Formats: sequence, C-alpha cells, structure tokens
Amino acid sequence: MVYFIYKIKTKRENIFMKFKLLPYLKRYKLQVIVAPILKFLEAVTDLVTPFLVALILDKGIPSGDTNYIIWMSVLIIGMNGAGFVFAILCQKLSAKAAFGLGRDLRKDIYSKITTLSSSEMDKYTTMSMTNRAVNDVGQVQNAVGTTIRNVARAPFLLVGSTIMAIIINARLSLIFLIVIPLILLLFFIIMKKTNPLFIFAKQNLDNVSNVTRENLSGTRVVRAFNKQQYEIDRFDKANKNYMDINLKIGTYSSVLQPILSLIVNIAIIIVVWVGGIQVNIGGLSQGQIISFISYLAQISGSLIKIARISIIYVRTGASIKRINNIFVLEPSVLDIKDPKLLAKETLPQIQFKKVSFSYNGIKDALKDFSCDIMPGETIGIIGGTGSGKSTLVNLLPRFYDVTKGEILIDGVNIKDYSVETLRDYVSIVPQNPTLFSGTIESNLKFRKENASQEELTKALIISQSYGFVSEKPNGIKTVVERGGRNFSGGQRQRLTIARAVVGDPKILILDDSSSALDFQTDFELRKALNNTLKNTTKIYVSQRTNSIKQADKIIVLDNGSIVGIGTHNELLKSCEVYKEIHDSQNR
Repeated sequence: MVYFIYKIKTKRENIFMKFKLLPYLKRYKLQVIVAPILKFLEAVTDLVTPFLVALILDKGIPSGDTNYIIWMSVLIIGMNGAGFVFAILCQKLSAKAAFGLGRDLRKDIYSKITTLSSSEMDKYTTMSMTNRAVNDVGQVQNAVGTTIRNVARAPFLLVGSTIMAIIINARLSLIFLIVIPLILLLFFIIMKKTNPLFIFAKQNLDNVSNVTRENLSGTRVVRAFNKQQYEIDRFDKANKNYMDINLKIGTYSSVLQPILSLIVNIAIIIVVWVGGIQVNIGGLSQGQIISFISYLAQISGSLIKIARISIIYVRTGASIKRINNIFVLEPSVLDIKDPKLLAKETLPQIQFKKVSFSYNGIKDALKDFSCDIMPGETIGIIGGTGSGKSTLVNLLPRFYDVTKGEILIDGVNIKDYSVETLRDYVSIVPQNPTLFSGTIESNLKFRKENASQEELTKALIISQSYGFVSEKPNGIKTVVERGGRNFSGGQRQRLTIARAVVGDPKILILDDSSSALDFQTDFELRKALNNTLKNTTKIYVSQRTNSIKQADKIIVLDNGSIVGIGTHNELLKSCEVYKEIHDSQNR
C-alpha cells in the first residue's frame, strides 16, 4: 500500500488528496518485504492442509494403511506448526513497521505544527490537533499493520482456494462464483453508506474532547457558579452525538458480516446437497467433498477478512483527510530566500508605518497605526477591551504578519530578518502565563538554554520571584507541574517574566502580564526592569494607568486606532479616553 486516495467533495470541486506513505515505509523496508512473505508461507500451509486431509480420507483410510495415515498426519501437524511460527514472526515484523511508522508520522505532524503561525493555528482547536496527531495517526498505523499482515494471505487464500475448488469440481465451483458478485455489491453499498459517517464521527470526537478539556481546566469556575449539572448536560449532548454516529456506523458494519455469512452458508448448503448427490453416484469421493467444503470455508473467511479490511480503509480515509488538512497548511509567516540576521548589537529602533491587521479579512483589528520607538525607551500601551493592544504586540515578533503597512527595526522590514533571530531579539510575556512541566530552572532556560546560574538568579530578582523560589526546599530545582498549577497566579506571572528577561533581550514586551500582582510588587517589578535593563526597549501593555504612567511614551488605542500619544501628564490634558480610564481607577 503506497497511497491512500481519498475523495473529498466540496461545493465547487472534487479534490483528490494523496497521503504518501512510501517515504515512511521505506524506513522499514525489511519488515514490509519479509512480513508478507511469511504470511504467504502461512497461507500456503493452510491451502495444502485440506488436500492432505483428502488424501488420508481417500487413500489411507480405505486401504487401512496405518503408516500412510500417521506420516500424513505428522506432515499436517508439521505444516500447521510452521504456519504458526510464520504467523508469529509476521505479527512481530508488521507491528514494528506499523508502530514505527506511527511514531515517525506523529513526529512529522508535531514538527509541521511548530512551523505554523498563529493564523493557521487559529483554524483548529487544541483537542482537534491532538486527536489528529494521536487518534488519526493510530488509525493509519492500524491500517498499515493490517495491510502488511493480509496483503499476501487473504488474496492468496481467496484465489488459491478458488482454483483448488475448481480443480476438484468445476461445476460445483460455479455455484460460489455466482455468489461473489453479490458479495462485491454488498461491499459497495455498505462502504458508500459509511464513508461520510466516519468524517462526522471524527468531528464529534473533537467536540467531546473540547468539552472535556474545558471542564477539567475550568472545574473551579464550574463549581463556583454551581454549573455542574449544566456542564454535565453539555457533555452528555456531545457524548450522545458521538455515540449516535458510531452506532449508525456500527449498524452498517454489523450488517455486512452476517449477510455475508448468510450468503456464503447458503452457497455451502447448496454445494453439500449437490456434492452429496455426486458422491452417491461416484462422481466425487468423500475426501474431495470434504476438502472442497474446506476450501469454500477458506474463501468465505478470506472474503470476511477483506470486508473488515475494507471498513478499516474507509475509516482510515477519514483520518487521512484530517491529517492532510494539517500537512497542506502553508505557514503564512516565512523567511525570505536570503534573510538578514538580526544581531544582538543592533539598535532596537522600531518604526510602525501605517500598519493595519485583520484576523478575518473583513474588519481591521488595527488600523493605520504609525509610531516610532527609540532604543531604550519605555512604552506604555493602554486601551479598552478589543482596542488592539495584544494584536499590536503580536505583530512585532511576527506571530502574525501585517495586512498592510510595515514594521521596521533599525530601518529594515522585520520580514527581511530571519524569524529565528527576530524572536531571539524580541522577548514577550503573554497575557496568560504558561509554564511547562519540569523544574523552575528548565522553564527559565526555555529562552536561553545555556544560561548561567548568575543569569537565572538575576532574572528571578528582577521579576520579584527570588523570594518565594528561595523559600522552596529545592529552590530553583523545584518541580513545576503541568501548567504551573502548583503555583499561584501571581507566582506564575513572575516566573514567566523571569523567563523572558533571561539573557537581557533587546526588546521586552509585557502583555498585561502583571495583572495578578499587587500594586507594591508591580511597582518593584517595574523599578527593577527600568534600573537593570536600561538598554532594553520595554513595551508595557496594561489596563492600569498607574503601571505605565512613568513610561517615556504612552500610546492610547480605541477600536484599533491611535487616539492619543504622549506622557502621562500630557494625555490627562489632551486625551479624553485616557483621562476616563485614569479617573475610573483613581476615584
């Protein structure tokens, strides 16, 4: 199996997407080649066994030749033993190839996700991405393993048993050959019914995962508002939808095998009836009729196996589409062919020239923003909710690219710099503090892996984290649980600030990242940043006028546009929006 080809119906056109497995399978060439050969050898033993049984019935028993019967029985046992060994070895090799391919594919999906910009990531939920990398890859992995184990066995038994049955009696074989088109028609109908359902099942699984994740991460909020029953009902609804679609798939799939078995068994009954007549008149021997029935059983078993594989392929087609949706995404933030390197010595003179940005291409979240920021300046950005504050600071490290206009550092468009050196140059503390499982030290070294102990201590002191970290029994080696849940909100914010200042970045952005701090700690933090990182351009996004009133320049945003630029005292006199915010906080 080199390609899974899946047809996707859209409103305008039909698209054929090829998911290339060949590069992955080449890494397991030995297993992919040897495993089917072993399975073929096992199938040979199964194919020969009925013929040997017929010889015992037709020659050994009538003649009373005990030695012949014993030797033939030993041969049958030996062949079946060899078939067992072949099957075990094939299973082991196919498992190694399938699980190895799954590992490699998950790695490539994860690597692909890391190349995507925020624009592409906004298209899918976290759980949807997780399900694609885990469940959908698992489905492809299962299909590959099943194919390796059955690509030789099922078709060979089907064809070989049919040939052997024809050799024994061509007339009797016609009965079963007439039945095969009926079975193929049944396959086609079931596959056509189940094909679109697997897509809906995957989407419903994403919904169940999303609701579960929201409830687990927001369990305190749910309890605080006594919304346990509401959330239980919401989960039940998503879970029921997922169950209903799978029941529908199960209904169609469960119908296939019983109907198939019914058709095959009817054919076998007819064969036994007609064959019995042939035995009575001497047209067939007892051994031939028994071996004929054995071959028919192998044919029916092969057809059932092929039916199951067909269902697996249909299910895998839905998974492949979802995986392809990730691989076909092209990151919108890319390096140019020969990008410039942004050296640490470069002066961080920043220029925004008529910058506009839109998330959906319809309404601008930022409109005609123009501003110059000189090296070492402290800038404050303030405005109401949805005014474009976070959008503005997300454009500087190129989490998104501007829709119109340009951003310059040292007179060069940031698109001309390599993304890697730009993000080494610009350090950002996001609104929601994110810590990773590990230790405080591993989190602090996230920005600079080879940071010295002195640099880490300096960052902790600047961020006002040194006090509570030093009180921990293990200090900087203290374990950080998933999401930093073993720290308070203020502690998480201070640790993320510490991480951002490791290595003295040239541009430091704090996106409302001190909201959980008390006024005294916030004051000490800003004082330490200003005194220690004097050559760093600092951009504060805040809801508090007191947090930014000492800034060299304050930018006031409203509905994505600048409504005021100046110092704190200048804006109190000239900007009504700023004055309203300040007065509301200082009554």
